[in-house]
Amino acid sequence: MKKQSEKSKGKKALKIIIIIVAFLLVSNAIATKPIYDMIFGRSDKESYDFNKEDFKDITESRETIDIAEGRETIRAYFYDVPEEKGLILIAPGLNSGADMYIPMSAYFNDEGYDVFAFDPYGCDGSGGKSQKGFSQESVDLDVCLDYVSEHYPEEDIYLFGHSRGGYSVCCADKEGRNIKAVCSVSGLNSAMEAVMGLSSTYVGKVAYANYLNLMLYQMMLFGKDLTLQRADRIIGSEDTPVLIVQGSEDKRSPADKYSIYSHREAITRSGVSFILKTEEGKCGHTDIMFDENGKYGLNEELMQEVLSFFGE
Repeated sequence: MKKQSEKSKGKKALKIIIIIVAFLLVSNAIATKPIYDMIFGRSDKESYDFNKEDFKDITESRETIDIAEGRETIRAYFYDVPEEKGLILIAPGLNSGADMYIPMSAYFNDEGYDVFAFDPYGCDGSGGKSQKGFSQESVDLDVCLDYVSEHYPEEDIYLFGHSRGGYSVCCADKEGRNIKAVCSVSGLNSAMEAVMGLSSTYVGKVAYANYLNLMLYQMMLFGKDLTLQRADRIIGSEDTPVLIVQGSEDKRSPADKYSIYSHREAITRSGVSFILKTEEGKCGHTDIMFDENGKYGLNEELMQEVLSFFGE
């Protein structure tokens, strides 16, 4: 009788454990979409942190382009300059459109480069009820590269990306395109690392209990290949020159985790350069590109380093 009683208690305990695990799995699955949608909701900004009036001439003269992507359109802008040295395609970060990078566009124009910038899906002038997910910008960038390659076939193309855009430019499909070099600033290394980092800011370490659900949900949206794509592996497998710029105080894409820079030891081929910025006020996720005392409010030292790398 005693053995039967112990056996019965064991079965009961096992059932309780199974129920608890099932509850956690179901509750995590239910929580996945709200958390994900919170991170990647639609972003419409009327202004950014600089005075747009200072760039009135360049914004009024730029060409506005709408590129079809499924049932929506991607809004892009072309900044033309005579006798160009090449074309720099700018890929924005999460929650940002092309207008955030107007100072860079103006600077690159002044230095003799045509500029092509775009609003990612779900941002500013582009369609979409939300930004859909981290991997969506890779899709958007591919659409823009098709357009650029078709309409400006003779131009050398240089890719400049920030944050999510920094990841996207490193993972871009370069086959058959005239891409000469890539620069990633504050670039995240993969969709999963980015999503886990972003989720952690909302729910802390509990996000890691939902890792599998977050991965499966992204696979539903973008497929296995895009979801598991890693910038460090793609950089290491190609021969296009790449410049990785990282800030020492970056909280969104830290130098020791989530970022491409944190995986630098895995990239062993030649042609890849790394810069770590440590100057106070110019070593964070976004302020790394700006300096209120510099030309156009930019970190002109960084812009010169980028153009020097492109020029090589």
